[in-house]
Amino acid sequence: MKFEHQDSVQNNLISLFNSSSTNIESIWHTIENWADNESLFPYKNGSSGQILQALRTAKIKLVDNAPKGTQLKLLIALEGEQKLYFKPKRYNLTDMIKGNVYAGFDRHNSEVLTYYLAMVLNYKWIAPSVIRRIHFYKDILPHATAGLSQTMTKSEKGSTCIYGKCYYCKANDTVCPNSKGEIEGAAILYLDKRFQMHKSPWRRSYSKKKMGWETDNDFCKKVTLTLNTKRILNLIDISIIDFLVQNGDRHRYEVYKGQVLLMDNGKGLGNPMADEMDILAPLYQCCILSHSTWQTLESVSGGSLTETIKLLSSFHGEQLATEDHYRAIERRLLKVYATVQYCIEKLGSAKVFKNKR
Repeated sequence: MKFEHQDSVQNNLISLFNSSSTNIESIWHTIENWADNESLFPYKNGSSGQILQALRTAKIKLVDNAPKGTQLKLLIALEGEQKLYFKPKRYNLTDMIKGNVYAGFDRHNSEVLTYYLAMVLNYKWIAPSVIRRIHFYKDILPHATAGLSQTMTKSEKGSTCIYGKCYYCKANDTVCPNSKGEIEGAAILYLDKRFQMHKSPWRRSYSKKKMGWETDNDFCKKVTLTLNTKRILNLIDISIIDFLVQNGDRHRYEVYKGQVLLMDNGKGLGNPMADEMDILAPLYQCCILSHSTWQTLESVSGGSLTETIKLLSSFHGEQLATEDHYRAIERRLLKVYATVQYCIEKLGSAKVFKNKR
């Protein structure tokens, strides 16, 4: 059964996203002049839907390598002087990534689904992201920089493919156009802002070595010596979103206007059968949660969370995940509820729920 509040949340999101009529020049101007302490990018008055439509359809002027990071991605300049990052498709939706929680390439659909998930959970410090298909021979090759062209090679089938420029990029590990001549990927609005970068207290070692949080049950006490309550609450919000999609690769975080940004979300949606509980370590070790976050989590119970994500993504006719993944998100949401209940029983509601300041 859905509650009235769930309907109002869903209806509000529909009004934000179900907007396809876009004056590209106008929406880019809105983004450029956006100054608000509630969100990273504009979202009111249908701006969310307009931004996604512009990301999907704006004409491409220039395509280059985006050399920062560990994964192949492109930096694309659009008409109107706007930029986007493009993370190409590496897997089919039904592919299951086995191994550790950060195994494999980034999943482009994880970037997009995480954007919708964050918006449903009212975490608006994330860059808009949408599925886009780009014709390789019409929209990439004619606009490729010399640097990008140098990272192209021919496949055995004669297609021109890209291996890019990044930490793990290799000439024998390419992305090639499909039978239609297209490359599918996540189009992510470029963040042209200065932000601070920090190592996450709950980062992994990526080796057999154990990090402090993995062995110390009182690790959060050490975190409180260096981070204020607002920052910890932000990191807990991020950990909940990461847990729901199983992104176990949050080794750093970025801060803008005092808010933790939700960036680099491609390591989710790997294995729908696995629930790595240690992604929730910030929540169960600190046992605090923003009161507003808890209200939002309660409002999306009973299947409403994934139902809303499916509805919003359907405006562009996209399937972002398999039913196994959607069921996994709902299953993990129940585990978030159980973790919060554990904290309440341990400390009492007054000590668990905090107001962000």
